[in-house]
Amino acid sequence: MSHTAEATPQACATEVTLLLHAAYTAASSPWGVRAWRWHIMADGEPVGTISLRDGHSHVYTHLLGHIGFAVDAAFRGRGFAGQAVRALLPEAAHLGLSAVWITTTPDNAGCRRALERIGCTFVEEVPIPPWYATYAKGERTKLRYRLAVDGERVHGT
Repeated sequence: MSHTAEATPQACATEVTLLLHAAYTAASSPWGVRAWRWHIMADGEPVGTISLRDGHSHVYTHLLGHIGFAVDAAFRGRGFAGQAVRALLPEAAHLGLSAVWITTTPDNAGCRRALERIGCTFVEEVPIPPWYATYAKGERTKLRYRLAVDGERVHGT
């Protein structure tokens, strides 16, 4: 499966494609739900990864998110993350989601800028419970962003 994202005015001229790397059942998923992971490709070169998780519990809507991405340091600031997120929206719609949740930490300014540029709505900052894995790594809060699958801004929780 390959997806192509439309470039946004804020994005670089390079068009991103997604190359499916893994499809997980709930039993085989590192997240415990059906999930998919793609390589983010730019000019035929992998620049990062992006995942879509079919989870609907508090963990997915408040802590982990439906979509998670990582762009390699050498490729950050070029709009690749935003293009990749937009490329996954048809897949999210196919799962029946009208909106996706994406979370980040308060100190991740680059991620926050990328999410705001593509139209995500900041909803709230939530505490990370002590039982959640990143708590042991020192994280104490997550920022919750919501993005309508149809591309319109979505407000509320």
